[in-house]
Amino acid sequence: MPKKLFGLGKGLGSLIPDSVADAVNNRRESIFFVEVTKIQPNPDQPRTDFDQEALAELARSIRKFGVLQPLLVSKMEEDLPRGRAVTYQLIAGERRWRAAQLAGLPTVPVIIRDDLTPSSSGTKSNRLEVALIENLQREDLNPIEQAEAYCRLAGEFGLRQQEIADKVGKSREAVANVMRLVNLPQYIKDATRDGRISGTAARSLLSFQDATAQKQAYEQIATGGFSTKDLEYAASSAKAAVGRRKARHNERFDDLMRNLADHLGAPVIIRAQGSSSRTGQIVIRFADLEHLNTVVKKIIG
Repeated sequence: MPKKLFGLGKGLGSLIPDSVADAVNNRRESIFFVEVTKIQPNPDQPRTDFDQEALAELARSIRKFGVLQPLLVSKMEEDLPRGRAVTYQLIAGERRWRAAQLAGLPTVPVIIRDDLTPSSSGTKSNRLEVALIENLQREDLNPIEQAEAYCRLAGEFGLRQQEIADKVGKSREAVANVMRLVNLPQYIKDATRDGRISGTAARSLLSFQDATAQKQAYEQIATGGFSTKDLEYAASSAKAAVGRRKARHNERFDDLMRNLADHLGAPVIIRAQGSSSRTGQIVIRFADLEHLNTVVKKIIG
């Protein structure tokens, strides 16, 4: 049986942030101490990446101060020949649960949601929704995890983009833009998931219809050759270049940019001005002063 926590008084509210309060629909909930080994991870958890160094840091904090914020769980019961086995499934708080295990804690504080038990009909989407919102409010999900979670809410549970937006407190346009990230090639999704490129950069890469141009742009942003502004400009130019006379100019510029970049050993951007493309500017990016000196020597011969 879980051990109920008594005598906390009104001060407990200051330890529970709004995310948990919202997750339990602002109801007064009892908090119990449950054995860590009796808790199972949530199969509907939208978060799949857990930074081991960050977990170790949280574990050190938990050893010192304990778990100050209760986990959200549902109860699972199984009839056995000699009684009934009770375990718990996480709805929200997997990072704290993992860190508590690293810290060697025997029990953790939990809030039990009986209305979200796995055996209850129609609650799978509710569990995913609560887990998703809890992670989003903590900004724990990377852009790809967000996109995959939104797509699950749409695909598995038939929610429209506006309904998803209402649930997570975002605009429909913001949800739609994030969901598009699932269409990126796997190597770009992996880079976004790992934090090698930002979600903004990943969305800009969606504008490249040509796979080769998209990969070249990705390599530039991943190595620091492009700023986000540079990438957005390149994406805009590539999108406008498809199938028109302007495309021929831009393709010529693309060849020039690649040739100059190969010769100088530095990322090069050519920006045309005016409809005739007869004037413009060449932008050469360098990493440091030593790199700049190398580039200049190659220019002046």
